Amino acid sequence: MSKGIIIAGFATCGKSCLGKKYSNVIDMESTLYKYLGVFKEDESLKSTEREINKQWPENYFNKLMEVKDKYDYIFISDDICNEFLKENNFEYWIVYPKKELKEEYMDRCKKRGNNDLFISWYSKLWEEWISKCESDKFASKHIELQSNQYLEQVLPNLKR
Repeated sequence: MSKGIIIAGFATCGKSCLGKKYSNVIDMESTLYKYLGVFKEDESLKSTEREINKQWPENYFNKLMEVKDKYDYIFISDDICNEFLKENNFEYWIVYPKKELKEEYMDRCKKRGNNDLFISWYSKLWEEWISKCESDKFASKHIELQSNQYLEQVLPNLKR
């Protein structure tokens, strides 16, 4: 692959695990760019109040531009990217679970250490987010994850 495929991946679908496991993958965890004083991903801090970086979201978009040709897969998850991708005519795939898998995904949140506030927020917005994914006409490919399925099982050419 000469140009990286940007993948808008739903929370808890396995983006971070792949970013740590494979050399041709980067997980563009947005909290590292959005908040001041965040130096590593910490699931327990999601949905907690923190000071927003004044350079957000431009710093994130700049990093995305920097890495898009260095990796085969670039994982994003923040909604703010969707407009940026559309405005700049970036091709992207979207990965999301089947709507009826809500309880399985809530359990994934708990297992990875998300706090109760995040889980409540995630649960409340579940149907809306899935509907947005399903109706995204700009994504060049839609991948709907089945029960007990993760990104690693649906992406070809992952390299250690």
